[in-house]
Amino acid sequence: MTTPRFAVGQSVSVAVSKRYRYPEGAYHVVSAMPASGGATQYRIKGDLEKFERIIDEMHLSDA
Repeated sequence: MTTPRFAVGQSVSVAVSKRYRYPEGAYHVVSAMPASGGATQYRIKGDLEKFERIIDEMHLSDA
């Protein structure tokens, strides 16, 4: 099992993708999830959103 790159509560940025559109703004890591298909996934929540998103680690960077 790999160690998650981002810690719970850490601020992260979401990479722009042609496939998925995420609102700009601050996101925070809610939890790290087990790897799926080799990639660690995270639950993140935007400051301006009322829900959480699940996203692969490769789409996140330090804020």
